Amino acid sequence: MSFLIFAVAAVGAAAQQAQPPRPSLPPAPPPVRADAATMQAATTLITQLGLKTQLQNQMAGTVKQMQSGVVVRSMLAQQPGFIPAYQANKAKFDVALKKAGAIQASVAQGVINQNLNNVVTAARDAYARQYTAAELNALIAFYRSPAGQALQKKQGAVQNEIGLQTARLIGAKIDVAMQANAAKLRDALAPLNSAPQPK
Repeated sequence: MSFLIFAVAAVGAAAQQAQPPRPSLPPAPPPVRADAATMQAATTLITQLGLKTQLQNQMAGTVKQMQSGVVVRSMLAQQPGFIPAYQANKAKFDVALKKAGAIQASVAQGVINQNLNNVVTAARDAYARQYTAAELNALIAFYRSPAGQALQKKQGAVQNEIGLQTARLIGAKIDVAMQANAAKLRDALAPLNSAPQPK
């Protein structure tokens, strides 16, 4: 099977991610039933937390990775024979991967732009469901305090460090353990090799 077919399959998989939510996703929560004071406090809190900016920054990193072609390359690297073919003609592959990555990034950015405000609204509703107006106002007061501002300022660095240490202490060891169990995984997936290919 040619790498062109693999590339089309990979692009198709990425396109499937842009489809409407699958039935396996949990249903949307019911409309929030909260008074005006609670809704206003929830809105103030997510503004204070800079939630929209945080989401934009997180998603910008993902879009940037897509744009570089790294995401498409990672998807294709799962296909047998891709890595040797890539190494044999890296310059040509990189041009095509970057072009596919730019398309992937453009599609993703469009979806983000259309739906980000809905995510922010859902976050507001989640706070309004879980907290009373008094609790939300107490949180707002905390995040406006020096301690709350320090938490907001430093939490990103703390989370990054936790993420790095999780990757070092768990992620790398999972990779090693998976390699040690590669034969078992291959045996489990062996029946798929004889499965009929979709037309």
